[in-house]
Amino acid sequence: MKRFNLIFFVLLVFVLATGLHLEKNVLEKLGMAIAVGYDHGDGDKINTTYVIHQIDPISKSSVMTITGEGLTSKGARVAANRKSNKKVVSGQLRVAIYDNKLAQAGLLPLVDTLFRDASIASTVYMAVSKDSTEDLLKHKYPQFPDVGSFIVDSIHQNIVGEQMVSGTLHEFLSALYSTADPMVPLLQRKGDSVELKDVAVFSGDKMVGSIDPSEAFFLKTIRDRYKAGNIELSLDTNQLGDIAKNVKDKTVRVVVENIASDSTKKLISQDPLKFQVDIKLKGMLTETSAQFDLGQADVIQALQKQMSKKSEAHIQTLLKKLTALNSDPVGFGEIYRSRVYHSNLTSDGWHEMYKTATYDVHVNMRIVRLGQIQ
Repeated sequence: MKRFNLIFFVLLVFVLATGLHLEKNVLEKLGMAIAVGYDHGDGDKINTTYVIHQIDPISKSSVMTITGEGLTSKGARVAANRKSNKKVVSGQLRVAIYDNKLAQAGLLPLVDTLFRDASIASTVYMAVSKDSTEDLLKHKYPQFPDVGSFIVDSIHQNIVGEQMVSGTLHEFLSALYSTADPMVPLLQRKGDSVELKDVAVFSGDKMVGSIDPSEAFFLKTIRDRYKAGNIELSLDTNQLGDIAKNVKDKTVRVVVENIASDSTKKLISQDPLKFQVDIKLKGMLTETSAQFDLGQADVIQALQKQMSKKSEAHIQTLLKKLTALNSDPVGFGEIYRSRVYHSNLTSDGWHEMYKTATYDVHVNMRIVRLGQIQ
């Protein structure tokens, strides 16, 4: 019995050691794509750029970038694979980036291909690049040699910090197959850095424009609940009344941080099409460009009133812009569908109706704490 146990133990150790050796050899033959960029090529061709992680003790770098061209994304990957000594696999893909031309032409064929690849997680981030994705991913960045991981980490930390909207593969398709519209981060290379420039907004699967970070803040207050947002507002001095009688500047800048928000949206009229948006914001006033006695209740009330009015104006401007672009990232179409029974609303039908939509916007801004005022 003891002899049998000894033989079994030796065989087990041999099998495990052999398995580890085989696994090591397999991994050394793979190039694991962490980021992929798609560019509009000549004619109907697609150019792809892969940022690859490789396990190779001989190589000077664990990161390499390769390109390929094809009539489809799969064909372009095959072409890229022919330029590599590693088999390119997508199981570790974490971000897919598309150039402006492809995004404006429509991303559904490319996105659907990613979704149908069982090795790719639905949590892959999506983004649009203002310029060529090849230039974005192949540029040599002195501060971060692994541009793929940098972009992934940058998008992730800004989403967690509620400074950027989330646009995963799952979220993009969920919006696309409802009456809402997708939105994803818009990237831009500036010198030796990559910046989350704006937010790309879509009508269906086509990019139709972008909104800047301050507009994205207000869009998020309409769509979701904020837990840690912040905003800078410029208030008209002459609208602040007696509390600003000694202020010489035409505007007073205020910063509110740690913003918590809640919103309700409802359909108040079908013809003409009209929605009501109510938003509650509360946060900590951390900076003002003018000196106020913030211990006085009337000062706080005046600031709150004007911050609420200014926010309402910004939101109205944003909603008019989105309506003009025929992009509905808020999901007003879903609100309409839920309230109007048997509407048989289609995405095309909603986008035709949406062009005429107007909004009643009400914002209630409350200062709940005072921070370090400069």
